[in-house]
Amino acid sequence: MRRLNRYLIFMISLLVILMPLLVIIVLSAGTNWHYPDLWPQTFNMKYVFKMLFSNHELLSSLSSSITLAIGTVILTLVIAYPTAIALSYYDFKGKSFLNVLIYLPLIIPSIAVLTNMDFVMIKFGLEGSYFGVVAVHTLFALPYAIKLLVDNLSVLKNKYELASLNLGASSRQTFIHVTLPLSRLGLQGAVMMSYIISMTQYLGTLLIGNGNFLTLSVRMFPFTQSGKYQIAAIYAIMFMLVTLIPLYIIDVLITPRRKEVRAE
Repeated sequence: MRRLNRYLIFMISLLVILMPLLVIIVLSAGTNWHYPDLWPQTFNMKYVFKMLFSNHELLSSLSSSITLAIGTVILTLVIAYPTAIALSYYDFKGKSFLNVLIYLPLIIPSIAVLTNMDFVMIKFGLEGSYFGVVAVHTLFALPYAIKLLVDNLSVLKNKYELASLNLGASSRQTFIHVTLPLSRLGLQGAVMMSYIISMTQYLGTLLIGNGNFLTLSVRMFPFTQSGKYQIAAIYAIMFMLVTLIPLYIIDVLITPRRKEVRAE
């Protein structure tokens, strides 16, 4: 009976997850789908593949999205990693205030943050620039990245780093051979979250980018609003592919090593 209940729960959960994906696929390939029909009259997969692999606007949006996401991941890690180490390993004046300050981009309404960021970007001549958009994406990715890294680093504190230094290793050797391996799972989570947040940013990209960066999310939204659901669904498929595939690759690279450690 328990096994049956688990099976039913699994099937219901699988259905809930896969149903939206099925709707997107049917929307992208279905033609002549009119109310109150429950299913499209015809399917045109050739149009889907043509849009995915030869449409200039979609491929241009894909390039913009990935370029911004890579920049966001790099800038986020450059800021989040040393911040997380400081919060996890050391006690200093203002630490509690910094812990609260980190989450302000999530606490304050995003439209208020973006309006003020737009003013700052204009003042420093960064509106419409690559760095300006990456900086805004990083602002919203930092709370998640820092939280993931702090949770990972706080488990062991810095006792292994201190042991390494006491045994004669240099600070550089300790960082490369001790700190980085111990924080690899936190880094994995930080990279994943930063990448996803950058890919899904719509308002920040549009407002700070000044229309110079037409990412997948920026192009997809007007199609949805204007009722062009087939094109929007094709953009959504591309969006899922370029989001899920890199995250899967990152997870595969980390997971085998994690299993080896457990086996030992």
